[in-house]
Amino acid sequence: MNIDTCKLKSIHWSELLLQMNSSYNCYDYARTISYKEFWDNCPRGDWLLFFTVKEGSTPHKLIVKVACQCARLSISYVKQGELRPLKAIETTERWIEDKATIEEVKLAADAAYSANAADSASYAAYYAAYYAAYSAAYSAASAAAAYAYAAHAVKKEMQQKAADIVRSIIPMPTEAVKQFEHLVSMKAFW
Repeated sequence: MNIDTCKLKSIHWSELLLQMNSSYNCYDYARTISYKEFWDNCPRGDWLLFFTVKEGSTPHKLIVKVACQCARLSISYVKQGELRPLKAIETTERWIEDKATIEEVKLAADAAYSANAADSASYAAYYAAYYAAYSAAYSAASAAAAYAYAAHAVKKEMQQKAADIVRSIIPMPTEAVKQFEHLVSMKAFW
């Protein structure tokens, strides 16, 4: 991650969140705690996943794996007998293991996207599955969207579960924070 020192307003690591265009709520949560405290205690998986994607040192397939696990949290909200969201997640998980092609992932993602949802919770589940697959096929940045839609169903509980999933699979990324701290120590922008 390239840090634009012209935009930095303080020497706290949370300035990185502003450069990443993170939500103000995430920045507000992080601006008074250490990065380790943020990573270890953050109650929102989308914030952790967003940071991980933007930080740039975590392998794409690992991010997609997390997106699939987060999307699975919402599968219970899919109407009984509707298999397209689960198929999108499972196809994406097979792709992670090199057992499915990206074309298969795209088809499964499109099928999950086109499925009709009866209520907002199931709607969230369809889109969580779609974005998990989309993050494999197109952009790792979509991984945070997978979680965001999953969390839409049952906010606080889902947010915490997703945060725990992120932390259990992805080691705390440190490259951007190290780069930031190096620039601070050199007084590169003061």
